[in-house]
Amino acid sequence: MDFNYCLKVLDAEQIRQADQFTIKNEPIHSIDLMERASEEFARWFTALFDTEIPIVIFCGTGNNGGDGLVICRLLNDAGYTVSLFCVGDPDSGSRDFKINYDIIQNYDIPQTVIDQSNFPTLGKDTVIIDAIFGSGLSRPITGLIADLINHLNAEPCEYRVAVDIASGLGCDSKFDGGAIMNASHTVCFQVPKLSLLLPENENQSGELIIKSIGLIEEYIQSLSSNYYFSTLSFVRSFVKHRSRFSHKGRAGKNLLVAGSHGKMGAAILAGKACLRSGAGLLTMHTPGCGQNVLQNSVPEAMVMVDDQDQLISNMHSISDFDVIGVGPGIGTDKMTAGAFKQILDQFDLPMVIDADALNILSENKNWIEKIPEGSVLTPHPGEFRRLVGNWENDYDRLNKQIEFCAKHKVIILLKGANSSICNPDGTVVFNATGNPGMATGGSGDVLTGILTALVGQGYNGFEAALLGAYLHGLAGDLFVKKNAEESLIASDLLEYLPRAMRKIVYQQKVKKSERRRRI
Repeated sequence: MDFNYCLKVLDAEQIRQADQFTIKNEPIHSIDLMERASEEFARWFTALFDTEIPIVIFCGTGNNGGDGLVICRLLNDAGYTVSLFCVGDPDSGSRDFKINYDIIQNYDIPQTVIDQSNFPTLGKDTVIIDAIFGSGLSRPITGLIADLINHLNAEPCEYRVAVDIASGLGCDSKFDGGAIMNASHTVCFQVPKLSLLLPENENQSGELIIKSIGLIEEYIQSLSSNYYFSTLSFVRSFVKHRSRFSHKGRAGKNLLVAGSHGKMGAAILAGKACLRSGAGLLTMHTPGCGQNVLQNSVPEAMVMVDDQDQLISNMHSISDFDVIGVGPGIGTDKMTAGAFKQILDQFDLPMVIDADALNILSENKNWIEKIPEGSVLTPHPGEFRRLVGNWENDYDRLNKQIEFCAKHKVIILLKGANSSICNPDGTVVFNATGNPGMATGGSGDVLTGILTALVGQGYNGFEAALLGAYLHGLAGDLFVKKNAEESLIASDLLEYLPRAMRKIVYQQKVKKSERRRRI
């Protein structure tokens, strides 16, 4: 596993240091680095928006405002109808801002310096570009600029695009009492900011686009951070390849404990996902009512039938398995809770714990200490709240996730957009794949099956969670390339899992000349 293939999540001071190091050692003038960043923004923008759409750019007088001025010039040159509003006194701006402000005076672009009397009224089709404050902001926005931001948030514009980060949103915190610009998109430079990855800031971050501006990568890697953003190259750095002499016994002996009366669909989804993710042997423990269902729907799996017909009540003969995944559709009946406790008492290898098994744990918190080290827990926020209690905000929730993993030596994959995967050592990786269409019943059951298969194949819990989350989200992303997000159902993830796995495992086609040499 090579974290150098990840994108580091840096704070404002580290980003400033990376800028300065690049300026000094590339070397490059700061104003040319500003030009480079703005060109990346403009290249993305022109690929998405037609030239007929009116654009209004709001610039502060710092370097983020300087970015906005360059963007204004570039979009004007590209044939867009652009208007410019300067927020603050241009004469008091930063050096690079003033240079670009002087340049923009040579263009026939409508320009206005904002005061209380001239807040613009904008149409729905107008695109707002927010370049008022960037990542260096260290205080809440109040006064005239806050009034402007609140005014713009109330305008009917569908698109508000933030340059690097929405004005008023701190890199790794939220400023109480200050105004924050809402954003439909954020074009973030070089590295993601923590605030952009947290669900509570959805309205202030929108869709996240990360563009490299050529900061010196070696220096960025030297900076300390516990937070990372996954990439395809990263998951490829630790993916396992089967040898020519592999057999089913070496690909994992997996047990899935899943299903109850009326919830056998969860078991089917988890079982199929487990098999599609490389499981060598799969056994499913299920109530009597599920035996025929599973043997018809998942014929590749063996079935252990519980003593009870409607629910899971008792566990036996589990010592021969490499991994146990437990939770999908099992319910929280007292007998089922007792069966789960039997697993915790008897099994000492890493497990995958999801859904109702998490709810049982939340009702029996003294059992948490029984969870084998290195196990993977996959709560959604509601399940996690039941485990750890309430939190003030998503920053606090992230701290609770880190504390829980360190205390219990487990991995928490907290599901959602940019799912956060935390290792006991405090390392947190945010997942880069997935889309809103995956917010559908059964999606989590598919993830449980994937993770169980990966642990069974010898991945440690952290590796399995990282690869599994990426694979799961990628399957969803491949679906929406051809279909509507709203149409995605969990079974579609099963269909696209093989394609997602292929994209990860097989990095590139072998050249014909290389293939001939191998033959």
